[in-house]
Amino acid sequence: MDVRWILMTLLLVLPTVAVVVTLLSGLEMPERHHLHHDTYTISPVIGRSYVLNMLFMGMLGTLVGWLCHLGVFSADPLVPALFFTAFLVSLYLILMFVLAYRVTLYDDHMVVRLAFRPTRTIYYDEIEQMEWLPSVLDPRLHDLGITPRTGRRLRIWCLLDIEQMLLRVDRYDAFAE
Repeated sequence: MDVRWILMTLLLVLPTVAVVVTLLSGLEMPERHHLHHDTYTISPVIGRSYVLNMLFMGMLGTLVGWLCHLGVFSADPLVPALFFTAFLVSLYLILMFVLAYRVTLYDDHMVVRLAFRPTRTIYYDEIEQMEWLPSVLDPRLHDLGITPRTGRRLRIWCLLDIEQMLLRVDRYDAFAE
C-alpha cells in the first residue's frame, strides 16, 4: 500500500478516534463533588474545541490531498498529507494530555494524575511551600506551584479552579512571602 493512502486514511481515522475518546471520557463538567472527595478536570469545552479542530483539519487535509491527486495543485499529494497528518497527531497528543489531567482532593491528601507521567500523591501536612507562578498558557493568569517536603514541585494549571481547591487544601500558611 502506498504511503500517501496510509496518511490519507490517518486524516480520516484520527479525528474519528478523537471524537470517540472524547465521548467515552465522560467529562460533563470540570468539577465533580462527591461525599469524600472532589475531582477537578479541564473544561470539556477545551476538549471539544480540539476535536472540532481535528475534524476540520482532517477534512481540509483530505480535500487538499484529493485536489493534488487530481492535478488541481501541482504539489505531490504526499506533501499535504504529511503536513495535515503531523498536525493531527500533535493535536491528538495534546488532547490525550488534556483529558488525562485530573486533580482529586481528599480530606488529607491530593492525587494529581498527569498524562505521560506517574500519578502523584501529596499529603497536605507535607506541603512545604505554595506559590503563584506565571502561567505557561496565558500570561494574565497564574498557576499554583506546590512543593512538598518529599518531592519536587508540582504545577497545577490555571485551567482548573485553583481557588476552590485552595479552600479544600487549607494550607495558606505555606504560601511564600
